[in-house]
Amino acid sequence: MKMNADIKKVIPAIPGVIAFFLSSLYPVFDPLFLALLFGIVTGWIFKGGDFEEYTEKMLSVVLPAGIVLYGFKAKIPASNLPVKVVALTTFSAFMMGLFVYIFSKIIKIEEDLSLLLACGTAICGASAITILSSIIKPKRENFSAAILVITVVGLTGVIVYPAILHILKLSFKEYALLCGATLHQTGLVESATRPFGDVLAREALSIKSIRIALISVIALIVSLFYSEKRFYVPWYIFSFLVVSMISSFMVPSSIVRVVEPLSTLAFSITLSCIGLCVSISEVQKVGIKPLIASYAGWLFALIIFLLALISTF
Repeated sequence: MKMNADIKKVIPAIPGVIAFFLSSLYPVFDPLFLALLFGIVTGWIFKGGDFEEYTEKMLSVVLPAGIVLYGFKAKIPASNLPVKVVALTTFSAFMMGLFVYIFSKIIKIEEDLSLLLACGTAICGASAITILSSIIKPKRENFSAAILVITVVGLTGVIVYPAILHILKLSFKEYALLCGATLHQTGLVESATRPFGDVLAREALSIKSIRIALISVIALIVSLFYSEKRFYVPWYIFSFLVVSMISSFMVPSSIVRVVEPLSTLAFSITLSCIGLCVSISEVQKVGIKPLIASYAGWLFALIIFLLALISTF
């Protein structure tokens, strides 16, 4: 389908903008997953559209902007959470990431995809994958597969967690901890807890913020070892770390609430740009191994977490 250059310049952003506003109306939909999916579909519709030049230009702006602005969301959580909650949540994040990475290596998944799956599971789903992708430069099909897999596994949790609540007779506080400490993405945490009341949902999201804050540490470590220049921290990662610290202690929460959605919008456009240049056949070639590794690592860590939860609370 032929089109002029002016139209090509804006098409990469359109799926991301639509995904962002759709998720604003219906929070159950993750904007980054939708943006990637819409981008892939748009690329399929405009076969031969040759968007590479325009997506690269747009990515050079929206990806660094999204990462820097995400620092407002990755702030250090309030200290009113009990120490054992912080400890168990951090332990859960570590175990999930470790087990997914181990299972990925056992079944011989590529290093870049293994890292994306591990960090996406451990921290904050698609957002963590997007940030780390800017450092390790994965194949686009691996990036897309990681987003799709993490979302599918997380949705499984949203479906089965209410059953776990009733079978194990968990208290609402324990259920909030379960969701906040083990579900992949913020939207999924809200979806799993909102039916049980706003108070429970807020508590779960507060616990989830502990894992989101860990992205600062992980981004720094990955930058030091996996950036194109060894032991080099890209400017946008450094800016992200600075913004995270400033927003934690100096920026009023009212300003943070206004700025946070801008990062989501920038990431949504980023995902739509990448999806636009990835064919469905390329993603299919990645195979089912990432899904197997993600499910295995997550379930293994979940069992350990539940045992720790029951014995601790």
